[in-house]
Amino acid sequence: SRGLACTAPLVVPPALGRGRTGALFSRKASSVRWVSTSSRVTSAKADGRVGGQSRGSDKTALKRFRVRSAEDPGAPRQGVTVTAIAEPAVTNQEVASTPAPAPRAPPPPAKTSLEISEDAPAAPPQPKRAPVHKDLLQAVVMAGGPSTGNPLTEYECAASLKFAATNRLIDFPLANIINSGMKRAFVLTQFNSYTLNQHVHAAYPPEVFGFGSDGYVDVLPSFQTIDDQGWSMGSADCVRRHYKAGALRGPGFVPAPEAYLILSGEALYRMDYGQMLKTHNETGADITIGTARRRLSELDVTNLGMVGIEENADGTFQGGKVTRFLEKPDKKALEAVAVCYEGAEFLSDCDVHVNMGVYIFSKRAMDSLLGRIDCVTLDPESEERLDFGKNILPMAVQHGFSVVAHQHDGYWQPIRNLREWYDANLALCVEAEGPFAYSAASMIDHENPLHSVPRCLPPARFTGKVEMTNSIVSEGVLVGGGSSVTNSVLGPCVVLGENTTIIECIFIGHQETGYLHGDGAADVGSGAVLRNCVVHSDVVIGENCFLTNENGEKDKNGLDINRVTVDPETGKGYVIQDGIIVFMPGTVVAAGTVI
Repeated sequence: SRGLACTAPLVVPPALGRGRTGALFSRKASSVRWVSTSSRVTSAKADGRVGGQSRGSDKTALKRFRVRSAEDPGAPRQGVTVTAIAEPAVTNQEVASTPAPAPRAPPPPAKTSLEISEDAPAAPPQPKRAPVHKDLLQAVVMAGGPSTGNPLTEYECAASLKFAATNRLIDFPLANIINSGMKRAFVLTQFNSYTLNQHVHAAYPPEVFGFGSDGYVDVLPSFQTIDDQGWSMGSADCVRRHYKAGALRGPGFVPAPEAYLILSGEALYRMDYGQMLKTHNETGADITIGTARRRLSELDVTNLGMVGIEENADGTFQGGKVTRFLEKPDKKALEAVAVCYEGAEFLSDCDVHVNMGVYIFSKRAMDSLLGRIDCVTLDPESEERLDFGKNILPMAVQHGFSVVAHQHDGYWQPIRNLREWYDANLALCVEAEGPFAYSAASMIDHENPLHSVPRCLPPARFTGKVEMTNSIVSEGVLVGGGSSVTNSVLGPCVVLGENTTIIECIFIGHQETGYLHGDGAADVGSGAVLRNCVVHSDVVIGENCFLTNENGEKDKNGLDINRVTVDPETGKGYVIQDGIIVFMPGTVVAAGTVI
């Protein structure tokens, strides 16, 4: 059977073959037929733009797309409507109570949970490619997605959030690029990108780093075309749009890229991408995935991608072939990719290889997996997206592309919600437990410098006796006598009154001294007590306030309760999320307030 093969929510060319639903499209004349091995059978008519209506369940989300046939690139683009089948996910509670599988070798490459048509074509064999030089590796940092549920992203995107008082999350992948000796970087933006755009342009002019005429760090905002109207629908769709538009080619005076380093702008880690490129070149892979080996008991298994890797002859996994790629796996699939040792009693005692969101794609893989998709149109109200982890990489593994793993040995922390951002910031303040390379403190390393916007601010100053324990204090900070600060981060130009008590709090800070309420006036009034708080810029807290969330604000099942007391017109007020009190920008807390 020839024609179009499908993996929901997109259509892939014949070179990619099989689909997640086990369905195969065959094109005859003007019709498109979906032969399904599941209980649901769907048919559609191609109309030259968007195809027919699915006859599946009303609760099943519909995805629409257009793709060019590989056999006839000049043919009219066909449109089809596809249904997605939800995948059950295992919970952390199930992992902790499930007995550990017996130690065994990694499983052979799997098909899917549904049978796949045998005559679906696979990726054609290709001659071993030439090694890619680092100067021809184009870095692409994805920084455009929203962080759902995080009150801090009401005003800026997740990649623009402050970290370690004076840096932003985007600084860490960009520092890795620069410290790896790379010269070409694009930052793709979309959601609440104003502060991010400002920061990248101010902090990363090419001449500062000696890039010369062939180096650049540039921002590529989201855009629309006649075919692609609306926001980019997922990480892979965002990269696909820029790639097809030629924006990722870079300026005409530099050589065209031979491979693409695709990164998340919302994760903390230190990596030499030159070593990852070495793995990519030595294995001759089409795609190399950065992975981190972690204990299941330390992970939220409902919110991460797991990778199954063939073990090498020497017992290591570096450069090993990726056999499975799972997003939100069920228990059976998780057992198949877990690496268990003697003495592991429960599944939570085993290790897994976690997708870090760091990829190297060869040009061939970019052309075959993204370059042939003409249009992706999904319902903006649905949660369906065209993502690398959920769609593109599982497809590549299934359909014969050479996908290998580059194992990261060190600290890695994705920032997907308020709790992860808060804990990672405070982890900088305490002494590292275990190897330094696996601690948050390794993010502030003088051997691997960070870059940010230079500021001309006075040094921090303490008036009188101040007790400061395991805390980060930025420039321009003024702390009144008799105050105590423990396990906290004070951003630039924060002013604390006398006899204040600050415990496990993060102050975002201001751009300059006296920014809101006069030079030397206190952000936190005398006698105030704050615990487990995030205080945004331009917040004024009166004297003798007691802001500790002493009652916890959690329900009996341990689920988060969002206690929202924010004025919908001004956006001022506070939110309690996961036990953390967040004061929104511009909020004034009256003297004597108790929360």
